[in-house]
Amino acid sequence: MNNNIKISPSLFAADIFDLKSQIKILERCKVNLLHIDVMDGNFVSRMAFGAEHIQMIKKHTKIPLDVHLMVKYPEKHISDILEAGADIITIHQESTSCLYHCLEMIQRKGRMAGVVLSPATPVQNIKYILSLINMVLIMTVNPGEKNQVFLFDMIDKIKEASELLKDKNIDIEVDGSIDDKTAVLCQAAGANVFVSGGYIFNNNNIEQQIVKLQQALKIKNKI
Repeated sequence: MNNNIKISPSLFAADIFDLKSQIKILERCKVNLLHIDVMDGNFVSRMAFGAEHIQMIKKHTKIPLDVHLMVKYPEKHISDILEAGADIITIHQESTSCLYHCLEMIQRKGRMAGVVLSPATPVQNIKYILSLINMVLIMTVNPGEKNQVFLFDMIDKIKEASELLKDKNIDIEVDGSIDDKTAVLCQAAGANVFVSGGYIFNNNNIEQQIVKLQQALKIKNKI
């Protein structure tokens, strides 16, 4: 388990018409990652960001791109996403029958690979692929749905993942209704990477929200 605390703002919640300037704010705040959701309207009902968008974002920032594939048959998209500049690619365990192959594709290119577990997916499903992953992403809401609330049952799931990974240098990322309160609960359970979208972008003061999150997680204020 990795204890290095990281914040990964979710660009799906950003203002697409003001994305460049908002990324500059995130750079000034020295966030660790940029979380980019790729949704195909199939694995989940919504659609968002493709390889071309990732490539454009990559040109305008040096913040590592944390790409979350919410797509069916991710093996069809990984090469394009890698070429576009993803630094981390996380794949839903439920989305493919060849997860091992997908993770190998990412690792062979020298990028970081991760597995995403939806709320009903057991932690034990990753037991035999730990040598191929750098990150486990635990969804704290159902992926790709609107207006959801934090699923408190996932706290025990984070604890279970933390126990499984206690001797491994593997990040535990959480995504879904993460704010200054739910982040603290997840951190106490063992999470160290925090994806936050609406909390950061929907309050008209990105810097203020990141500072609040940093303070809640006891990250020294970097701004």
